[in-house]
Amino acid sequence: MTDMRDELRTLFAEFAGREPDGLWSAPGRANLIGEHTDYNDGFVLPFAIDRRTLVALGTRDDGMLRVASTFSDEVVEIPLAELDAAQASGALHGWAAYPLGMAWALGQAGADLGSAPGADLVLDSNVPVGAGLSSSAAIECAVALALNEVWQLGLPRETLALAG
Repeated sequence: MTDMRDELRTLFAEFAGREPDGLWSAPGRANLIGEHTDYNDGFVLPFAIDRRTLVALGTRDDGMLRVASTFSDEVVEIPLAELDAAQASGALHGWAAYPLGMAWALGQAGADLGSAPGADLVLDSNVPVGAGLSSSAAIECAVALALNEVWQLGLPRETLALAG
């Protein structure tokens, strides 16, 4: 049996031509109560499940964000300096909107995207998409943890969750 982490490290090395700086992950979740009330200030009782999203990340020194995943052949690349305009115009779409949108949201939460290093990110997940198990939130949380660490933001987890 292969480990998702080992497979992701290999995929990252094929994608970026080097080893990642690290791996970060977040679980999918199910809501016992409170479906779709969490972002409306309602009460929720979620619990983590045994499925995860992983992100391998390596920093770049050219201010570019480049994202790839195991669930799409598409590679999306955008300069950090253009995230605001891309978000405002609706240019962030599809699966890549989740990791790129999280980078944008961290900028809204105080990260200086003008001085932050770029990054290569490769995502893998075994959280079923469209099953109500928060696959998109798992992407956002894994990416938030990774960027918070490599950008040395020091943001508390509550802030990361609110950015998602």
